[in-house]
Amino acid sequence: MRFAGFAGGVAALVLGLGIACGLAQTTAPSKPGKSAPLPPLKTLSDSEPEKSLREAQAELLSVLYDQLQKAESEAGAERITSAIEKLWSRSGSDTADLLMERAGIAIKVQNYDLAMKILTALTEVEPRFVAGWNQLATVYFLKDQYVPAMQKLRHVLALDPRHFKAIEGLAIILRETGNKKAALQVTRKALAINPFLKSAKQAEEELAREVEGQGI
Repeated sequence: MRFAGFAGGVAALVLGLGIACGLAQTTAPSKPGKSAPLPPLKTLSDSEPEKSLREAQAELLSVLYDQLQKAESEAGAERITSAIEKLWSRSGSDTADLLMERAGIAIKVQNYDLAMKILTALTEVEPRFVAGWNQLATVYFLKDQYVPAMQKLRHVLALDPRHFKAIEGLAIILRETGNKKAALQVTRKALAINPFLKSAKQAEEELAREVEGQGI
């Protein structure tokens, strides 16, 4: 059923907004003269019954992205990243969850054509579910079809401009296709959102040596 368990999902997201405030307090310790309180968060109340689960997810993601950029330790960043990835994976739809599960099984056995069909169907059923588009981009990448992979990643970013894994995916494709200068620029965009993204940090160091070290 579409958006099954809506009420329960909304309640969980409201709770999550409170958790995000806690993360802000624990991962970004205040400094004398430099502390700034979090802006007040709008919660889902009886006065806002029209707010959808998808909008609530976007609201919580925005808070978490802000806190990720300000994280002062790897451990704090990992906790926030874990919360973000859990939100990415929440479709709000039993059908979408089932299709994602079946696509994952197909990918594990390297049946990429089947995975592509399943994920294409998923994006038609739930066109605003970013995880479906991102997984579809991954399958195209595994099939060395870089142009459609980039198209799917750009669709992810149209829905969620701060999806740092999609940004990193674009950088990987740019690097694979020989556009190292652009890959470096895009990698740094991913790191601007998630400064503790280990794979991107390693890629940034390697690309900086290859690009800037050569005077390009």
